[in-house]
Amino acid sequence: MNETSKINKYIIDDFSSNDLVNTISIVETGLIDLNKENIHPLVNVDLIDAEVQDDAIIYEFIITAVQKRDINPQAIDSKLLNDSNYLDNINETLSIAQKFINRLRRFNNDENIEIVSISNLEFLKDFRGGGLDGVQFTINLSIHNEDTAS
Repeated sequence: MNETSKINKYIIDDFSSNDLVNTISIVETGLIDLNKENIHPLVNVDLIDAEVQDDAIIYEFIITAVQKRDINPQAIDSKLLNDSNYLDNINETLSIAQKFINRLRRFNNDENIEIVSISNLEFLKDFRGGGLDGVQFTINLSIHNEDTAS
């Protein structure tokens, strides 16, 4: 199995092991399905590029975790979004991202995949107008370059 397959398998297996995650996709971020019912929380893993070094390959991913917003129509004078589950969605998707990041930082894995860099987690509110809330971040991961023969 090559490095790209190994790193993708690791990420997908990690998110699959999280009880909060219902669906995992690997589409371009702009193509995340906004309209499906009963697939959320959804985590999308978008492979952006790779940098080949002598001893490692560094992959860049955009990870997006989203949950469907529920709105309870009621007249309230507050601007605190008390009529929706926005804060619940942020809590849930932040937890999904946090668990993934913490496991990578704290535990060794069989493939020796390590975090090279990670962006701040950006909160998404009504993501792409699709009624989804969540978090998104960019992460660079390294894996050993197995093809070091010249």
